[in-house]
Amino acid sequence: MDGDDPLRAKRERILAVSRTMHSIPEEEGGMLKRRPAESEAPAHELRFWRRAALAAGGAAALASGLAAALLLRRR
Repeated sequence: MDGDDPLRAKRERILAVSRTMHSIPEEEGGMLKRRPAESEAPAHELRFWRRAALAAGGAAALASGLAAALLLRRR
């Protein structure tokens, strides 16, 4: 068991250094990679276009229903 403690201590030191290095941005010499600001925009835009498509589909369904009702009323 005593032989395992130095290995465990070494592993803990390595993990501590790794956590520290990954919390420092690359610009300052660390390894933290920042996500570009534009990566957040597409998810927002996708939601917008998905909602727009649903709204357009709903409007088209409403218009076709109204047209069908008007045609049936004429007959």
